[in-house]
Amino acid sequence: MIRTRRISLKGRLLAIVVGILGLGLLGGATIILHNARQATVEEIHANLEFSQRLVGFLMADLSGPRTPDALAVLSRAFEDLRHVQVEIESASGEWRSLTPATSTDPAPDWFERLIVPPTHEFASIRFASGSDLGRIRITARTEDEIAEVWRDVFDLFWLAVWILVSVCVLTYLGLWFGLKPLRDLHAGFERLEAGDFSAPVCGPAVAELADTQVKFNHVVGVLRHATQERRLLTQKLVGMQEEERRAIARELHDEMAPYLFGIRSDVQAMSWALGRNDTRAALQRVNAIQEHVGLLQQRIKRLLNRLRPAVLDDFGLRESLVYLVEDWQTRLPDIDWRLDMGAFDDDLDDAVRVTVYRAVQECLTNVARHAEARCVQISLQVVGAGADRGLAIEVVDDGRGMREDTPLGLGLTGLQERIAALGGRFRLQRNAGRGVALSLFVPLAASPVEIDAR
Repeated sequence: MIRTRRISLKGRLLAIVVGILGLGLLGGATIILHNARQATVEEIHANLEFSQRLVGFLMADLSGPRTPDALAVLSRAFEDLRHVQVEIESASGEWRSLTPATSTDPAPDWFERLIVPPTHEFASIRFASGSDLGRIRITARTEDEIAEVWRDVFDLFWLAVWILVSVCVLTYLGLWFGLKPLRDLHAGFERLEAGDFSAPVCGPAVAELADTQVKFNHVVGVLRHATQERRLLTQKLVGMQEEERRAIARELHDEMAPYLFGIRSDVQAMSWALGRNDTRAALQRVNAIQEHVGLLQQRIKRLLNRLRPAVLDDFGLRESLVYLVEDWQTRLPDIDWRLDMGAFDDDLDDAVRVTVYRAVQECLTNVARHAEARCVQISLQVVGAGADRGLAIEVVDDGRGMREDTPLGLGLTGLQERIAALGGRFRLQRNAGRGVALSLFVPLAASPVEIDAR
């Protein structure tokens, strides 16, 4: 896959600024050149007209006989003329310039053609002198005027370049400082990706990003808290698993080993009785073995029920919950056990069925052990629709309740982890002296594969 190089925001904004300034400079240069062309033509025409009047006035004064200093007087009179060349014809027919030569650097040829196209010509003005000075010719000197315009345009060009560079530098610095909050947010996202929730985004932010920065730091705090809770839940879950294994090992050792030892002893005694042809004693040992096997089967069934409630596979969730509540009603008849189940399909995902059964089982066990309640209300109702459809479970008792600082036991911790694994919600209301209300929500629309994908 070919990855295209993305232009940064600074680059885009700088390109926009440079483009705007470039278009402005181009438009300004077009206007300046257009005005310079008109001004140059008008200036040359004006100088030619002025020179014509000046020469006519001087010729009228010098209409008499030629004096020795007549040429000097004309030269001094034409010293300050701009952009025109005044020449006088000598007796030999050569033309002699009466205006001083200019020493300015000429403009480039392309600029001269741009200001005064070759198609634009200025006519030469000739005067037939009435004295013996000879004829006088006035010619437009366009290169002087164009050279002046070139110097002005050249200075304006470098001024525009300086302004453009200054604006670009200031824009870049402004963007660099202005986008620092975005760089801080980017660094914060990189820390989040690496699993570091300890360093929120700090420092002042621009008004447009201040709210985003506050919300980002809030998300960091929520993720940090959720990560810590998840770590604690994982530790508790591992502890629960180890405790469960120890309990199973202890039960196998303490309850089943004696029965196995008794069966072994009965088999040995039966073999001795058969060796003595004592049929009555052998039958007694057989009966003892059968009794031990029956008790062993009960212990194994109870152990298997702890590992996996077989009643779910045999009767389904609804009948299993009814049987569970009736069992507690039989064992603790002083407590009023009330079960209210709405209409829901028994054909649920296996993980959902087990979680719902274990949740109700854990709640009823806690009520029987700790609540000292007189009434327990168990409610299961299907709520929501579509993707939000789920099973709402609520167990409420009127016992002594729980203090707010009482930590959750291993059973409720494991239940909370089970509910979270299915994408559900766990809410415990601790009403000290007024009972406990546990509310659970288990989604029914999503499968475990979809939950993992979330």
